[in-house]
Amino acid sequence: MTARLYVSDLDGTLLSSDARLSATSRAGLNHLLDAGLAFTVATARSAPAIRALLAGVRLTLPVIELNGAFISELHSGRHVRRRVLAAEVADTAVRTLLDASLEPILTSWDGVDDHVYYDPGAQLNLGNAWYIAEKHAYGDPRLRCRDDLADVASTEQIATVTTFLPHSQATALADQLRLILGDFAVVTSAPNGYVPGYSEVQLVHPEAQKGSAVSRLRGSLGLADHTLTVFGDHLNDLPMFDVADHAIATANANPVVLAQADRVIGANDDDAVVRFLLMEHGDPRSRAPVPASV
Repeated sequence: MTARLYVSDLDGTLLSSDARLSATSRAGLNHLLDAGLAFTVATARSAPAIRALLAGVRLTLPVIELNGAFISELHSGRHVRRRVLAAEVADTAVRTLLDASLEPILTSWDGVDDHVYYDPGAQLNLGNAWYIAEKHAYGDPRLRCRDDLADVASTEQIATVTTFLPHSQATALADQLRLILGDFAVVTSAPNGYVPGYSEVQLVHPEAQKGSAVSRLRGSLGLADHTLTVFGDHLNDLPMFDVADHAIATANANPVVLAQADRVIGANDDDAVVRFLLMEHGDPRSRAPVPASV
């Protein structure tokens, strides 16, 4: 059989709509991993979040976190590859948000540890409050309170600058930041599936995206000769669709993603990714009834 590498997005793809991995997917994935499946994930989430969400899954390959800002060993958190913002770009972005009375959240690396900084004195809107509360819920060790976020941008390496706004305001902010920062950062604005009405605006290094990260991962692991199959549902998955041999979307995916996929499988709530993998490898469990997610 042709050697294969599989890379899956998490939210809306491998995970159910309540951001959980079902018992069916966990068991099926472990069965395949124990048999030698080359599989990992590429996500906007962090390594601590991946560890919490995929608890009990026996991943061995490095993971792509923060949309490609870091390629990391999952259990140690050590970064194998990094793509962080230039110091002056991070400083300009943070000061632009602060000057507009907005609420930046900074993901950083100080040379040893990762941090997520936010201003505890800010009146967090619904989106930013959800972002911080979710990390508190799974005990994210990176969380730090800091009332001088501009100082963080000048002293640590910034992987992401993030804030949440209502959709129309988020689009306008993203356009403004693109005009200010030019080609020195990628600015995205995308609806957040967990906070209705809010979009997440994020700034990252130009190479901190899933496509280039997947290519770097293949090279570092010596897997360039493996056929690459990727799974996704959202616009940030399209860069890895571009570098894949087979790009697969879940049925619940964004219409643009569905249009660019080579194949569309079932929905994330039906364990579609793991069922596809089991089917590819001839496992009869791919046809088993779907239990409730747990």
